[in-house]
Amino acid sequence: MKFNNLHNFVKYNYENGYYDNQYSNHYHKNTMKDYDLGYYQAKKDYANNRHFRHYFIKKVIIIIINKIFKNKAIEIYKYIKGYEDFKNAYK
Repeated sequence: MKFNNLHNFVKYNYENGYYDNQYSNHYHKNTMKDYDLGYYQAKKDYANNRHFRHYFIKKVIIIIINKIFKNKAIEIYKYIKGYEDFKNAYK
């Protein structure tokens, strides 16, 4: 199949909505807050293998980036904070 034929095939299927149904069945938009995502990930890590990830160096880097760039990475900080809060509660 030539590239042009492949392009036309994908375009035809996309325009006729054949991909939308498959995509919407598997896609779930995450509406959790960043802190909750971190907390949930720590909970999941603990339940699966009883080992936690180490974010100390990353947290220090994120704090520095937030100070320099006026909290542009605050979402990452909140995620790490949630992760560490669960980790500290179950140590």
